[in-house]
Amino acid sequence: MRCLLCDSAQPARFKVVKKPERSYFHCPECDLIFMDPAERLAPHLEKQRYDQHQNESTAGYQAFLEPLVKKLESYFRSAGVDITQLSVLDYGCGPTAFLSTLLLKKGFMPSNYDLYYFPDQDQLRKTYHAVTSTEVWEHLYDPKTEIERQLRLLKAGGLLAIMTSAHRGEAVFHDWHYRRDLTHVVFYSENVMNWIAQKYRLQLLHSQSPYFVFQKM
Repeated sequence: MRCLLCDSAQPARFKVVKKPERSYFHCPECDLIFMDPAERLAPHLEKQRYDQHQNESTAGYQAFLEPLVKKLESYFRSAGVDITQLSVLDYGCGPTAFLSTLLLKKGFMPSNYDLYYFPDQDQLRKTYHAVTSTEVWEHLYDPKTEIERQLRLLKAGGLLAIMTSAHRGEAVFHDWHYRRDLTHVVFYSENVMNWIAQKYRLQLLHSQSPYFVFQKM
């Protein structure tokens, strides 16, 4: 099995026997942990799980997203940029596209793309001042391809703003609540995010789980 991100041939397989039992691979090169592809949920079962997500406009969910929105706003304002002229794509926006509501309130010009809920391919033929991807990267079957696609959607100097919880190694992975969601198939660490920054010549502006912000140079 080759690493899904860096293509290393060295990922080591390990088994989690605590429920839900699954096999995973841990890459020594980039630090990625990923579920054995043979043990993923069937696509229709995965879609059913997504349909149950309640990403609605609750105060709690808004508080969860606001730090990332504030980081975007703060960066662009400090750079002296007129936010009302900035386009943002929420990549993997989910059924409610609630993050776009928050971005619009701040003055950004948001657009939405989601494989299941907002599948308009025209959104992937443009470039943006920022791309957000919240609670998405942990679901990616092919993280290398998807990350590279998101970077192609960015203008030079643009920001890629990510939300995903970082793993802290195999020793605590077995009891980690985040891995119990079986639609979560890929797990990053702060080391992985540094590897991504170096690989794609990005500046990692913020790296503190679950918020990560890259700048395309």
